[in-house]
Amino acid sequence: MYLSNTRRLYQADSYLCEFDSVVTALTRTQNGYAIALEATLFYPETGGQPCDTGSIGVTEIEQTIEDGDLILHIASREPSFKVGDRVTGRIDWPRRFINMQQHTGQHILSQAFLKVLDAETVSSRLGLDHSTIDIARLGLTWEDMERVERLANSIVYENREVKIYEAAPNRLESVRAKKAPAGAVLRIVDVADFDVSPCGGTHSRRAGEVGLVKILRWEKVREATRVEFVCGRLAEADYFWKNRAVVEIAQEFTIKDTQVPSMVRDLSEGAKVLRREVAGLKARIAEYEVLDLLAKSQTVEGTRLITATFDDKSPAELREAAARLTAQGGTVALLAARGEKVHFVFSRSPDVVADMRSLIEIACRLTEGKGGGRAEVCEGGGKKAGRAEEALAAAVELLKRMLAGSE
Repeated sequence: MYLSNTRRLYQADSYLCEFDSVVTALTRTQNGYAIALEATLFYPETGGQPCDTGSIGVTEIEQTIEDGDLILHIASREPSFKVGDRVTGRIDWPRRFINMQQHTGQHILSQAFLKVLDAETVSSRLGLDHSTIDIARLGLTWEDMERVERLANSIVYENREVKIYEAAPNRLESVRAKKAPAGAVLRIVDVADFDVSPCGGTHSRRAGEVGLVKILRWEKVREATRVEFVCGRLAEADYFWKNRAVVEIAQEFTIKDTQVPSMVRDLSEGAKVLRREVAGLKARIAEYEVLDLLAKSQTVEGTRLITATFDDKSPAELREAAARLTAQGGTVALLAARGEKVHFVFSRSPDVVADMRSLIEIACRLTEGKGGGRAEVCEGGGKKAGRAEEALAAAVELLKRMLAGSE
């Protein structure tokens, strides 16, 4: 049976990594095993902050969740300990420290938005690769972000003290803290002479430990702006791969790092022009192919029959060719495209009486595949691309019997 609550040791000291406690409950669940302790350093997934992971004894803890006032530690394997045992728990410190950097950084960044742009943070989400805050302001620019970022990092560089204490809501002077629900005593995170906010998460002792605060991008979400950011070690990792990418591109094209954005834009515009030119050339080639196929067609029972096998056409191009051919009237087009597999498109003009479904069925059966569609047009394929010609020949024979009225 669970206790009614779990003592949260991390609220007193976010820097502790190891602790002893007593197992109060152990329950089998759909996700593994839920372990309750009398006290824990494990932070549960709540308040927009990722949970702690680590171990209890030799049992790996993969998730920590909150159930009312209770904290449950989730393990996929059955623990070796039992209810009443005294165990040692260890949190994953690198993960905890990254979470502390992001959470403390979020407080600083949110207050920077408030001071610079009078933009209140309405929600936040902390992640293991990036975090976001939603702010009540639209139409932001890079210049706005630079001003906010500069203020946030100035607080970090000054290495201001971050205090954590308890206080009643009516004794707080912070605008943001005043918006907290009235009632019991609140846990307060106080960045010296800058921000005071109620929060139950894990935070650094000084702003300098947050490391670089970096805004990555932003987008409009309903009537707010969602700002994506990283702090500390996540900012280091983000800067490393981006700097490497820019340097490698610059070296490849023998240009300066600062010239990379304009070069990429030029290449993008050039690619758009080339794509349009290629599309135009493909359309012209398709027209000539249609004329060539029509010239090579045979007549069966008064119907023009066209069969062809291609090695360089996509299914979309095959469909387009079939549509162009059957638009002529009195025409049946049986087309195949070969690659690792074979793809068929069988189509007829509206004035031809023949069911393409029977034809696609025999072709797909011979190539060990499947297909379907309507009587007018069908599509399919199979893995035996080497039997494409045989499959087309079988479909032609069946079509001839259909047109002769024997099928």
